[in-house]
Amino acid sequence: MKIHTQYKQQGVALVVSLIILVSLTMLGLTSIQRTTTDLSMAGNQREIGLMFQAAEMGLVQAEDFIEDSNTNADFDDPSLGLHTVQANVTTYNGPKYFDASEWTSKSQTATTSLDAYEQPRYMIEYLGDRKQNALAAVNIGGYGTQTTGETVSIYRSTARGVGLTGNSFRYVQSYFGKKAP
Repeated sequence: MKIHTQYKQQGVALVVSLIILVSLTMLGLTSIQRTTTDLSMAGNQREIGLMFQAAEMGLVQAEDFIEDSNTNADFDDPSLGLHTVQANVTTYNGPKYFDASEWTSKSQTATTSLDAYEQPRYMIEYLGDRKQNALAAVNIGGYGTQTTGETVSIYRSTARGVGLTGNSFRYVQSYFGKKAP
């Protein structure tokens, strides 16, 4: 006796396999897109950190320049990014910080070992002695309560850091008080 069994194929396995394959493909594409986004965000964070470090290094070198200076007459050469604010000039606008040509031609380069698009640059404004100029009347870490007979000169330093691409900049500004010898 011959038993003849015939299986009727309905294609259910094929349909289920295709659904699973499409689901896995979508999951893979979503993972790739998320990884690309995460990588881009990490690159941007690195760029932001590098720009900030460069700008901070520029400020440190500006403060070193101020400390090493023997006279406030050093701060009267705008071609080097050194400006003196006269107490009687009420319309002082200062350097144009967001103009790229000002940074190329009217600032000083800070020397660093950072791997950036360009080295950080800085400008310094001598605002005058604390009692001479309203712009210099800022309270800096105890300098606002100076003792009698002491002269404190106030400076505003601005530094610009550039990242790896050269497409973005970070500007940092600080005030610095120096007691006259």
